Amino acid sequence: MLLEVEIQKMLVDGSEWGAWKGYQLPLSDEYVSIWTPVGTPMHWRPGTWILERHSLTYFWPHAWYTIHIGYDQQDGHFVSGYCDVVLPTDPYTSTSQRLIYVDLYVDVVIREDFSVYTKDQEVFDRAAQRYPLVEQVRQRSFEVLAWLEEQARQWSGPFAVVPRRLPLVNWEQLSVEEMRAAWRAALQ
Repeated sequence: MLLEVEIQKMLVDGSEWGAWKGYQLPLSDEYVSIWTPVGTPMHWRPGTWILERHSLTYFWPHAWYTIHIGYDQQDGHFVSGYCDVVLPTDPYTSTSQRLIYVDLYVDVVIREDFSVYTKDQEVFDRAAQRYPLVEQVRQRSFEVLAWLEEQARQWSGPFAVVPRRLPLVNWEQLSVEEMRAAWRAALQ
């Protein structure tokens, strides 16, 4: 049985921007991966919507980013990627039931054709005028943004553990060893 977790995307002012539930996939001791299946309610400040594709979210301890990848619900092919630049998170483990991260507004977006672009620099600038913390982390945030953009273009670095096709969706029926074997095969 997979461990259900709650994920919260927070803003620097302490308010919640989004929240949803997913399931931990025990794929690695180096990062935490969360599978959010089709049909999951996604609670965002502007409103709630229902997830129309499978999603995987990745967290690394003390990293300045999270990665969200969307997969087609029919054949599992890559549909989109979204990388949030964030304040470094506490280390999460395979027993963590709540994952919270603070968004720093700038993002890397990966389209279905694997082209890559960055966005929301002007949102970051407005937040930096209002919140001293955002201004304090400006240089590091933009270094991470540039690095993530390059890693996404090369599908390297943290993307090396992200399959271009979701190998299966019956995760809850597999043992940890079977999950890891399917994952390794999908990465080759």
